[in-house]
Amino acid sequence: MSTDKNKKQDEQEDVKKTAEEVEETTETPTEQSQPAADEDQAETPETASTDAKQAEAAVADMKQRYARLQADFMNFKKRTATEKLQISEVVKMDVLKNVLPVIDNFERALQVPQDKLTEDVKSFIDGYAMIYKQLTAFLEQEGVTKIDAVGKPFDPVYHQAVMRVESDEYENDTVVEVLQEGYLLGEQTLRPAMVKVAFNG
Repeated sequence: MSTDKNKKQDEQEDVKKTAEEVEETTETPTEQSQPAADEDQAETPETASTDAKQAEAAVADMKQRYARLQADFMNFKKRTATEKLQISEVVKMDVLKNVLPVIDNFERALQVPQDKLTEDVKSFIDGYAMIYKQLTAFLEQEGVTKIDAVGKPFDPVYHQAVMRVESDEYENDTVVEVLQEGYLLGEQTLRPAMVKVAFNG
């Protein structure tokens, strides 16, 4: 009987030992994992600050890109407006240059002595004069003016010399006579005046 009791006690002790070992093995990972969790909690603020810095850097980069794009677009608009203005000025000059020979023909027609004309021709010339006035008014509206050449020193920007003549009235290199009127568009020479220039030797 004592032997059986001893066996039971031994079995009970073995069960207790096994239970204690199981508890120790189950508690050990928990104890080991606790510092890791603490380490994760310690790293979280640093990770958050790094993410915030990266986000701020990305926002700053996007702002710079937007500012550059906006500046490029404004420059493009200015450049396009300037190019359009230049093209329109070139086209305008070409059109007005083509009108000038018509003006020349009207002026030649109006230089005919009026006393040698019949009544029918005079009425016809009067119609010419009205059209000529309309054309000159149109040119003035567009900023076209005649070059005042006679008595002025010769300037190749405004004058085209086709002849040199002696003159008692003007000094050398002075415009004596205009053979074909010159015109300005604003400050630009639309067509230089064809002139005679004084040359007294």
